[in-house]
Amino acid sequence: MIGVRRRPATARRAVLAGRLPAGLAGREWLVSLARPRSLAIRVAMPLVLGVPLVAGGAPTFWAAMLLTVLVAMVGAVGSGVGLARARASGLLARLAMVPRPAAHVVGGWVLAGASVDAAQLSPLLVVVAAGGHAGATGVAALALAVAAVLLVANALGCLLARLAGGPGEVLLDVVVVLAPLLFLGGLFTGVPATGWRHAAALVDPFTYLHAAFIAALGGDAEAGPAAICAAAAGWSAAALSGLAAAARGTLGRV
Repeated sequence: MIGVRRRPATARRAVLAGRLPAGLAGREWLVSLARPRSLAIRVAMPLVLGVPLVAGGAPTFWAAMLLTVLVAMVGAVGSGVGLARARASGLLARLAMVPRPAAHVVGGWVLAGASVDAAQLSPLLVVVAAGGHAGATGVAALALAVAAVLLVANALGCLLARLAGGPGEVLLDVVVVLAPLLFLGGLFTGVPATGWRHAAALVDPFTYLHAAFIAALGGDAEAGPAAICAAAAGWSAAALSGLAAAARGTLGRV
């Protein structure tokens, strides 16, 4: 129509590009924030489980057990189901064509998922730290242990999504794989003083998260803050290395 001036296509693309996420981390946060009801439920559910444990004075061993299982499930299920849905929708096939190293693509996705999970669990951790009257050292050790386990659990979910056939199968695989790992961490029966189970517990990341929760709740933990922080650093490095090794296969199996 004469007299109507249109904006150049380049300017229109620039405006739209400013509203798009800059990468996979931005995409994960944008998807989470775009569903406020779902986000509210994801934040409220840990509080529904955790506040009665802290306020009701539950035995620290069993309260820490439930909180450790909760953190592990949040990390593994969120990452595994998300990647399984991305494969089913064809998103992973498109990401495989991106001219970036596979480790950067998959690692960015998993790190973004772990950061969303950490934000989801932050109110619960505040309640645990305040209700348990933990000192600064105990709170720092708990925060590092939670971050490490979320990273390990997200990496585990990524691996299971690579092997599973769909979101439903991922949920089953997560339970099957996490159950023995949590048992070996001493969550259900404690850590034996000797034997192969004692050795297994020393290299199990859930052992140290359980101990961090026990200490934060005011109990007597079997591992001190220094051991918890060292284990958190070691397992974080191991999870990142595992992600880098499995990234190409994760994008390749589409």
